[in-house]
Amino acid sequence: MIGIDNITNLLELVVWSGHIRGEQPVSAMLTAPPEAGKTSMVMKYASNERLVVLTDCTAFGIMRDYRAAITAGQIRHLIIPDFIKPMSRGMDTVHSLVAFLNSLIEEGVISISTYAERVGVQSIEDAGQTQIPVRCGLITTIAQGILHDGRHHWARMGFMSRMLPISYTYNAGTQLSIHRSIANRDYAVDEPVRLHLPDEDVEIRLQSPQSADLITLASGLNSIISSVNNPERVYGFRLQKHLQRLAMASALKHDRDIVNQEDIDYLRSLVGCVNLEYYAI
Repeated sequence: MIGIDNITNLLELVVWSGHIRGEQPVSAMLTAPPEAGKTSMVMKYASNERLVVLTDCTAFGIMRDYRAAITAGQIRHLIIPDFIKPMSRGMDTVHSLVAFLNSLIEEGVISISTYAERVGVQSIEDAGQTQIPVRCGLITTIAQGILHDGRHHWARMGFMSRMLPISYTYNAGTQLSIHRSIANRDYAVDEPVRLHLPDEDVEIRLQSPQSADLITLASGLNSIISSVNNPERVYGFRLQKHLQRLAMASALKHDRDIVNQEDIDYLRSLVGCVNLEYYAI
């Protein structure tokens, strides 16, 4: 794939973030116009350990089929290659799923008990016991027009602030290079990305100088993210956590147990696409 090295490097850090002890995995939403290779990009990481790909899903289905594995740490990220598939149901069902994902990728889900669905609590006795929240990260993609069509009301639910927004378009030069790549059938040899992820979670330290740099970086990015293209006006606290976890993921990726200035500089070089402005690459 052409012109998207910064985006794939950022996605790698998102996957690595699922292996930091004591931290919640970073969740990310990749958005671009149709044909921009979003789905292919996230699917390159699908063969790595502790990732599960769901073409379609409901809140009940995730809890029923993956609750035990997520709780046991066997699943750190769910990949939904195209978010429009589960978003194509009725409005109430869609809102229910987004509300569920809100909890899944942050505070965690204990159980579901509604008129039609019941999972997580097996008996009255279970309800009185302390239960482990089901929590994991989410990596997904959605087309630019679908994200901004105004029907999903995600801004009211705080969903987008829980996700790291990654957007892009292609400039004329990149488009020409992609056309030439297709003519050469380069897509036929596009290989999956296998990461050397640790078997156990790793403790990563973050020191004050690097934390201060990340506050500055988060503040600058948040002013861009909270723009006319994103009606969800937020303080940027979650974004700061995302960046801290990505910096820690960079240290882990480079086989270190402490974040240093190299990690901050590396992260700063990647975050030009962390917005909903669709800058051309």
